[in-house]
Amino acid sequence: MLRATKNYMVDSLFERITRSVSPLCTVILLLLISSCATVPNIDAVKRAEVHNKIALSYLNNNQLNEAHVELQKALKLNPENAETLNYLGYVSSRYGKMEDAISYYKRAVSIDPGYADAINNLGVVYAEMKEWDQAIANFKSALVNPLYHSPAYAYSNMGFAYYKKADYTNAEKALNEAILRNPVFPQALYILGLVYVDTENDAAAISSFKDAIGVLPDYLDAHWELGNAYLRSGQSKNALIHLKIVAENEKNTERSVEAAEYIKLFK
Repeated sequence: MLRATKNYMVDSLFERITRSVSPLCTVILLLLISSCATVPNIDAVKRAEVHNKIALSYLNNNQLNEAHVELQKALKLNPENAETLNYLGYVSSRYGKMEDAISYYKRAVSIDPGYADAINNLGVVYAEMKEWDQAIANFKSALVNPLYHSPAYAYSNMGFAYYKKADYTNAEKALNEAILRNPVFPQALYILGLVYVDTENDAAAISSFKDAIGVLPDYLDAHWELGNAYLRSGQSKNALIHLKIVAENEKNTERSVEAAEYIKLFK
């Protein structure tokens, strides 16, 4: 039986993009102690912040080109804003320009070594490039910051990287850490289910996929995997429920065709 071959990557790295900009008092202090022309003045910093906010609005609406233009304006006004560089890294990765993304994220971290969001995002880029060890190193580094506001994301991303390395023990451990911090994290629950599938623990896989669907009812990847897990467990009636959802909501995909065939077979 074919299993889902979709190389699922946790798509949550930028859901919490609302990190605040550097405090204005820091800029004022720099201006007081330095007359260096490279330090942006207060007006430039404020205008850069406005462009960042506009860019964030565009990003939230998936308008990448418009966001990129605003971020370049912000960067020109304040080249040392780690947040701007983090956003530019994200846009670059969405355009498939991974080397540019890496450069932006590294610049952000060089300015703010404790910037866990940028460190995590850098790890995601390495994961997308299938450089799993480098990705894991960055996820661990992000988690070093005790003030990191969304550690569940780094743990989930780490769990995925370990899963792709077939290191199921560490994958399960990292994913359980993610779920501990966010019990309604559907992607982490789904990946944990995949770990159980690969370790031939269908009972645990069924539980994880059901939990993922309980949080996100339209999660077709989870419905597909749950249907397959039920089939392997001899629970064809339950399997048909979830395979039917895939067949009805995906058109002309390999797994929707296969789901339809199983529905005919087991009716």
